[in-house]
Amino acid sequence: MSGIKPVAIWLLILAAAVGALALIHSHGYDQGFALAKARGDADLGKQATEHEEEMRRLAESAAADLTKAADALIASQAYGNQLAADLIARREELRTVTEKLTGEIQRVTTLYRRALDAQPETLPPALFTVGFVRVWNSALFGTTAAASVAVPAPGSASSGANETATGAGAADELIAGVTRADLLANQVRNGEGYAVCRDQLTKLIEWNTRNGRN
Repeated sequence: MSGIKPVAIWLLILAAAVGALALIHSHGYDQGFALAKARGDADLGKQATEHEEEMRRLAESAAADLTKAADALIASQAYGNQLAADLIARREELRTVTEKLTGEIQRVTTLYRRALDAQPETLPPALFTVGFVRVWNSALFGTTAAASVAVPAPGSASSGANETATGAGAADELIAGVTRADLLANQVRNGEGYAVCRDQLTKLIEWNTRNGRN
């Protein structure tokens, strides 16, 4: 029995040592796992924070771009509306000028004075040939096509010797049914049309220049 006791004691000591080593190993494992987990969580948290920050910057940049684009669109629309309003005002102004000038046609094409202190007299008739009207319209519309104009009926005194003439040259020499008032009214209307086209072209150039178009 005395020989067995030392062995038992050593077994107990060995068991205690093994248990202590196992306990120390387990505790060290738990500490290592906890440390690794903490570091992993920290890295994941950092990545999540960086991702959120990047998404926030992208969202702010996109919002700023949208705001800038919206402001530019509003400014462009406002500028376009102003150009349209300017054109409308200009057309009304030109229409007023046309109406005023049209109202003066009768006066300036029917009477004249030989001098400032002379009495007004009836203005002598002005005769315009078909050829004159054709060239007038050709210059106006940029074409050489023959113009359709009123001419006196055959046998009238104004046609004279040209009644029996033939060919385009002879037709050009006929008297057209056009008066001074007709020509002046035509010029007044054309002047308004030219001014409207000129203003529209000017505003279009301004619009293209402002919006960076060539």
